[in-house]
Amino acid sequence: MKSRLKAFMTGSPVTVDAGASALEALDRMIDHGIRHLPVVDSDRRVVGILSFDDLRAAFPLPISLATPPSPEQRLELRDLAVGEVMTYAPVTTTANAPLEEAAETLVARRIGCLPVLDEDGRLEGILTETDLVQALVTLLWAERRGKTTRAAAQTASRDADLIGALRAERTEIAGRLASYEHHEQELTESRREVPLDLAEHGSQATEAEFTEELAELAARRLRALEHALERAEQGKLGHCEGCGGRIAEARLRALPGTTHCIRCARERETGRR
Repeated sequence: MKSRLKAFMTGSPVTVDAGASALEALDRMIDHGIRHLPVVDSDRRVVGILSFDDLRAAFPLPISLATPPSPEQRLELRDLAVGEVMTYAPVTTTANAPLEEAAETLVARRIGCLPVLDEDGRLEGILTETDLVQALVTLLWAERRGKTTRAAAQTASRDADLIGALRAERTEIAGRLASYEHHEQELTESRREVPLDLAEHGSQATEAEFTEELAELAARRLRALEHALERAEQGKLGHCEGCGGRIAEARLRALPGTTHCIRCARERETGRR
């Protein structure tokens, strides 16, 4: 969605009329800390725009927004009228215009402000270069915040998927471990009840040893999964205890119980050596 100018313009701007003295206009700029004054008629219709640069170019003496003219200087500046130095028929815009379009107009026309008119053509606000800078800061901040929020949502989604996968694997391995234990129990009972010759006894012993090894490996994996899920409940899953960074998802899937990223793990191993 395009940003509308209305959200960033200065509403109810300070104005001046064409018949006022240029010195009065300068006083208003100094009092309000502004560089542009819309020039309006009695019906608040814009007839011109007066900038500080216009005054500086017209006045015979140096002027500053930081320091008011001295009494002596005011005597020399009092006879100049706003209508003599202002820009007539300035470029205007409306509150619903896209901010991007207004910015392009300021750059293309090399002007410092745009009077903003309402539906009846009367002055509603003003968009200045300062307003544009503030708008840029606001939009960049919003974009950065949006990216951060999206990144956090993506991370949360990945973590949720990973936790779901770890839980599913835990259920599966727990079932396999129970199956291995049941098979070991059956082999033990079989040896007790049925006499076996030497060859059969050796074959059954090998099978029991293999099943026991599988059971041990499954138990180790199950312990790692339990540890990972405990860390997930504490909000620590995926956070390296060494550097505080993220542990790669691939590493967590391979080693659910790990608490260090690959770089920290390598440094720890090098330190032990």
